[in-house]
Amino acid sequence: MKTVLFYSFKGGVGRTQSLLNIAKYLSKEKNKKIAIVDFDIYAPGLSYLSDKMKQDENKEYFLKYLVDLFKENEKKDILVKQIAENLTLIPAYDMQNIIPYHNLLTDLSQFLYSIKHSSSIETDSLSTVADNIFNVIKEDISKTAYYDYIFFDARTGITEVSDILFSKDVDFKVIISSYNNQNISGTNEILKILPKSKIQKHKILRVLSPKPNISSDKLKGIKAKADLEDNVELKNIFYWLGTMEIPYEEEIVFNDRNAWDILKDDNLYKQSIKDIANNIDNELSDKSIKLDEL
Repeated sequence: MKTVLFYSFKGGVGRTQSLLNIAKYLSKEKNKKIAIVDFDIYAPGLSYLSDKMKQDENKEYFLKYLVDLFKENEKKDILVKQIAENLTLIPAYDMQNIIPYHNLLTDLSQFLYSIKHSSSIETDSLSTVADNIFNVIKEDISKTAYYDYIFFDARTGITEVSDILFSKDVDFKVIISSYNNQNISGTNEILKILPKSKIQKHKILRVLSPKPNISSDKLKGIKAKADLEDNVELKNIFYWLGTMEIPYEEEIVFNDRNAWDILKDDNLYKQSIKDIANNIDNELSDKSIKLDEL
């Protein structure tokens, strides 16, 4: 089982939509079993894919699970929902019940800056708080079913110490930025503060979205900055997989839930998503093969 984190410094760059469509492609065309986790708990997007779910008293929405984890309460199983063949959703919460959702966020905020003192998530000299939180979450999700991949839709921007973006134990990170200096400069600053390890490098793919339908030296300059061509020293710290692009697709604006199923196979947006998905799949598959050969 491999884990993939989708992150963006700013919102509105198509991060959640890209995650969903990559998952749809891999689950349908590559027969991969995938869980998608709405870890963007302050602005859930994937959770809206789920119709109202019948609550099981022995299972919890992901946000409630996190509150129990940080409060050291007894944790229940995580609530999951099958949304397509091979594709499972772990929603942050029932977004039709906004008041209890808001109350849980308020409850959670009391613990975000005191996590290091939690006896249930102890750290050692080689691990960070983010590593330990991530590994607890990963283990509990793996108990719900077998998955080839777990995709996490991460929170936007610079967040608290609990943010699993900073965990080196995530197998693959997809960093999505729009085609402007604000997004790219902010993301590059985030890359500078990721915990560094000579033993275990962050595996990173940079994605620019949406790609303007023009060509100019200015665009080339922005793409070069996104690919860290001006900071090779930083780039070499990571297992850097380069920069890919996603073109604008109008259908996504009007039908973000089912656009993937409607678009034709030769659509440029769809082709770019497939290329990114295959890149992720090939890299993670290659890694498992190499480990088996050792």
